[in-house]
Amino acid sequence: MSDKPVKFYSKDKAHQDAEKLLKTNMPRIESGAPGSETQSDIVATGSAASLGLKTDTKKPLLKKLFWPSLSAFVIFVAGYEAYHFIAGLLESNWLLGLGASILGGAVIVSGGYGLLKGWRARRRFKKREKQKQQFTQLMKDNSYGQAQALIHEVTQDIADHVHISTLKAQYDRQQQQVHNDQELIHIYSGSVIAGLDKMAIDIVTKHASEAAAMVALSPLAAADMALVAWRSSKMIEQLSKLYGCPQTALGRLEMTKRVFKNMMLAGASELVADAGVELLGKSLTATISAKAAQGIGVGVLIARMGLQTMHLCRPMPFGQENKPRLGQIRKSIYQKVVGLVKSASTGKSEQGIDTTEKKN
Repeated sequence: MSDKPVKFYSKDKAHQDAEKLLKTNMPRIESGAPGSETQSDIVATGSAASLGLKTDTKKPLLKKLFWPSLSAFVIFVAGYEAYHFIAGLLESNWLLGLGASILGGAVIVSGGYGLLKGWRARRRFKKREKQKQQFTQLMKDNSYGQAQALIHEVTQDIADHVHISTLKAQYDRQQQQVHNDQELIHIYSGSVIAGLDKMAIDIVTKHASEAAAMVALSPLAAADMALVAWRSSKMIEQLSKLYGCPQTALGRLEMTKRVFKNMMLAGASELVADAGVELLGKSLTATISAKAAQGIGVGVLIARMGLQTMHLCRPMPFGQENKPRLGQIRKSIYQKVVGLVKSASTGKSEQGIDTTEKKN
């Protein structure tokens, strides 16, 4: 069909007015100028902007009960089978039955103790999330006299696992009665929490560099995966203990899940900042072996996990001025791996020279 306006061949006045109106509006419609939107277009645009997918704030009841029900079923079946097994041993040989009973009792006691520790660790982590929300709210409010009790509570949680007497003394020297809640939180963050952040950065750098070096020297892919799992678990354990909310093995698994979720939901600005580091890494690793480059990549992954763990375990959120960056750790990882590669290549070259001299 043609894009030209329809021509009316009738001679009456109504058709002539319609043809004139169509000719007048056709250039405006075809031009698509910004000022030519109709009211319906504006309403449609506003409606589209206000639309969005709803987030599921509540999990279905069946989904909540699946894992607890499955765990209870497995424990019941295992206990039932163990009871009949021990009963059969007692009837046939009481000595073997007694030994199996002691071992079974030890398993039950250790399992119950592990569940108790996991429950307490989960409570500590939920308490830490609540403390972080309270600190965030106090930083927004212009209040007085409410932050001191919260700071004392966080200090007690941290002091149970870390020696912070020097950092605490520094905070006590700086804080005064005239300070409001915002000022007290700022002083506490700049003294006690800043000291913990430096220790946390050292822990992340140490584990990321060691993992990168191990992967660079490891000949097996399965060993690489085991090293990543082991070093990341140890790093999360130390970081959570450093900030006063230590986690058990099950708690570290849940925290790892949260860490990866936060990494996937990282903001666009953080991704752009990390992209510059990645481009720098590509140019740096282009001069070394592929295995060393793989080690650097694994080290950066563990460093990302460490930074996200710091975000989760820290009593108060980071500000833009004290937020840790990946570039602070990337240089240490690169130097560690490149140093190992250079030392290995130097050793091989010296060995080749010695072999040549012996032949001559």
